[in-house]
Amino acid sequence: MKRSLTKIVLGFLLASMPLIAADSNYRYDSYSLFAVEGGYTTTNADVATAGGTYDVQETGMGNVGLKLGAQTENYRVFFSARHFLAEDFSKFNTLGAEVQYMFNFSKYANFFIGANGGAAFMKIASTTNYASVSSTSTYFGGDAGFNIHVSKTVDFELGAKYMAVDFNEVVGPDTYSVDGIFTGYASVIIKWKMD
Repeated sequence: MKRSLTKIVLGFLLASMPLIAADSNYRYDSYSLFAVEGGYTTTNADVATAGGTYDVQETGMGNVGLKLGAQTENYRVFFSARHFLAEDFSKFNTLGAEVQYMFNFSKYANFFIGANGGAAFMKIASTTNYASVSSTSTYFGGDAGFNIHVSKTVDFELGAKYMAVDFNEVVGPDTYSVDGIFTGYASVIIKWKMD
């Protein structure tokens, strides 16, 4: 009886090997990724002077970015560079990385959550004496969104990202600070199979 059961199990496994190896909706390959991103950003930025504190929060700051990465069935990683189109900031760029976990609830789309971190390069102009301050600060935060599979080689992503920035610089009587950056964005992702 034991030998018969072993033969049945082995026969079933051998017969099912072609099915396991065949492509299906649930089989997932590893991909290399390249993405172009555009977004809308707000920040919490203040300049404190002897006369008071001035909020220089940007409410309509656009941003563009490039991302290079890779993904497996449930994980995705990007290295990213972004340029923010700011008026109060004469310079605002970031270099960083995002690591995301994807919930594959459909063959047409997935939902992702992740963490991000990197360096922010900022230059803020003073409201009192037109001096400016430049600094490089680290940032960390989280992101979430939806990834829509347009085709086998193209995804369209809609997401939101928060970056906590530790930017606090004193120049003469003025103190410049930036606490956080919130971005809503869309990106087009080109993907190709890794060999």
